[in-house]
Amino acid sequence: MEKTEEPAILFGKSKWIWSNEIFGKDSDVIFRRIVSFVDKPPSRALCRAACDTQYYLFVNDNAVVWQGGFARSVNAYYDEFDISKYLSKGDNVIVVYARYFGNGGRDLVPSGRAGFIFECPDLNIFSDGTFSAYENPAYVTPHANNSYCAGRDILYDASREGQIQNHRDPAFRSSLFQPAKELDAYPDGYIGALLPRPLPMYRFSAQPVIGKYKKSCDQFHGDTYTITLPKMSRVTPYMEVTGNGQEKIEIFTDRSDCGGTFGDENSVYRAHTIEYITKPTLNVFEGLLPMTGEKLIFSMPRTVKVLKLGYRELGYATDPNCFVKTDSDRLNTLFDKAKNTLYACLGSTIMDTPERERTMWLGDSSIAARALYLSYDGAGKIVRKVIDDILATADGDVLLSCVPGNVPVDIPAHGLLALSEYGLFAQYRNFENSRELFDGAYGKLCEYLMLWDMTEHGVALRDGNRRWYDNLYNIDEPLVENALYYSACKFMRDVGREIGDSEYDETFEDRMENIADYIESCWNGLGYSSQGDALDDRANALIVLAELVPDERKESVARLLSAVQNASPYMEWAVIEALCKLDKRDAALSRFTSRYAVAAEDGCSTLGEDFGGYGTKCQSYQAQVITEIISLFGGINVKNGAREISIAPDFGIFEDFRCSITLATGELEVRYKSGSKIEIIIDNRTSGKVTLDVAPERMLRPTERRTILLNKGKNKFAI
Repeated sequence: MEKTEEPAILFGKSKWIWSNEIFGKDSDVIFRRIVSFVDKPPSRALCRAACDTQYYLFVNDNAVVWQGGFARSVNAYYDEFDISKYLSKGDNVIVVYARYFGNGGRDLVPSGRAGFIFECPDLNIFSDGTFSAYENPAYVTPHANNSYCAGRDILYDASREGQIQNHRDPAFRSSLFQPAKELDAYPDGYIGALLPRPLPMYRFSAQPVIGKYKKSCDQFHGDTYTITLPKMSRVTPYMEVTGNGQEKIEIFTDRSDCGGTFGDENSVYRAHTIEYITKPTLNVFEGLLPMTGEKLIFSMPRTVKVLKLGYRELGYATDPNCFVKTDSDRLNTLFDKAKNTLYACLGSTIMDTPERERTMWLGDSSIAARALYLSYDGAGKIVRKVIDDILATADGDVLLSCVPGNVPVDIPAHGLLALSEYGLFAQYRNFENSRELFDGAYGKLCEYLMLWDMTEHGVALRDGNRRWYDNLYNIDEPLVENALYYSACKFMRDVGREIGDSEYDETFEDRMENIADYIESCWNGLGYSSQGDALDDRANALIVLAELVPDERKESVARLLSAVQNASPYMEWAVIEALCKLDKRDAALSRFTSRYAVAAEDGCSTLGEDFGGYGTKCQSYQAQVITEIISLFGGINVKNGAREISIAPDFGIFEDFRCSITLATGELEVRYKSGSKIEIIIDNRTSGKVTLDVAPERMLRPTERRTILLNKGKNKFAI
């Protein structure tokens, strides 16, 4: 839909509305508005709506918006959509299901007041007392659980809902629906000014998907019906059943219980679930509570007869823009799992996991950003929103994780990773390279780095709210923080030179020299350590990536990185990338396949928090697998807003490799295959500078070392 010009006064004729002014937590309201046409409806009916907290909107029983509303940061947002195709001559009805959580979480900042606001100037409809409202008493206050997310479980007692069947029919009339209570005019003192939603609205199934289920019976606990989803998905459940009344049906997924990870192994966090109490005869119910899992499960007494069970799938409105196939079935499997993982972690931000928290951790989003650009269309919008949220919610000079959310935290190592040469801001520069962003934010980002104190022995560790580097043990914190700080100074120095700001150049140079001297002092003959004989793969990998390892030590460090396995998946990317930087791609691939062996063979469609199975089974930082297969092993590297692309095939890694990706500058297809001769085919449909790097040690045969500037269109080589 083409964006139309904003009205002179946004929501100028609308009021915030609810069922009344007395609302508590978990307030659920149905709004209705009739609109009639004597003749054919207009060809455009552009609507804007906002809600604290969430809403679902139907027009003439057609689902138009599925989980509208948006997690707040500094700003709240409104949605925009066109309903013209759902309208017909005669009476039409707009139905809205609005829910106010009344509590925050790691994924939401509450305003403190319920409210729904709507306008459709094309139809002369504005939210006010012309909307009818009914607070549905079937939503009973549920018991609390230990979910980190905003909102609560749903407890729905159908015997309490009243005569509201067919309320999505224009002909429906009921005295239960009364004129909506007009609250404040826009803007108000609670939610404030609204901005256009910066991300696309969720994509969803137009109709419930009626699933095939497997039934199991238990003489004590009744019947369980399980729908196996095509892959890990975010769904809202649907059912049609008959019963005697007051039977309890529980709806959940196989991922509703999520374990903690290292240091918290014994904890179990329960995601939101639904409990439904039947009414006599027919029960038709759609649970407006997204759930994440690979299996959707309905548990009920034997007296309940199932007619239909199903779901609607919803998710971020994007499609994969890459294809990868290699001669390794294991790597192909891991790549597909990583793509599923990344998609499941896209919502109103880049979530760490949809199972337990739905939180934007700054470190996690940094690791996921490069993979997102490589694998999904429209990635730039969500990466930019993460950056904008970080800048908007900064506490003075401090960059925070868990934003938007009501528990923001300062994790220094996350901030340094985000500002490093391989972090969130660097990937934005590599794939989009918006000077506008850095022109506006450069000073703030530099001031963040000035929060660290320098000592005679490198940068001093900064505690923040939480000092955290990785899940696994024996991490060399001083070296990790110093290597990350060095890389962040280098990245910010280079950005400053690009935008013509040299204010911090001397400071960065001095600090980098100090850190380099400190790291040099930590060499013990086998590797770098600030802890005596203990050697940490993560610290040494980051030192390699900072280019602080002299040539004569590279073999020793490569052996260390091949042997020591302290890293969890959160920091494993650094070790794999460091081995590749040391030109030990065979060792990198060996380590990669070994550490991911269990993940490649298990039955999950996603990649989890830990190599050993602790914690969540879908973790955003596992998107690093996409980066490793495309960039590190496949040899495709993108820089300078995708205007510089280099391709370096390595036939010691793959005998057959195919990859197609869509970048900001266009499409690129790469194919290389070895046999009696090496064949390389590169279809360059980008506007960037694309080069092929030919190295005899990677071709596994004598050839001239050279870099070839590729033409537009198809380029073919045979060696």
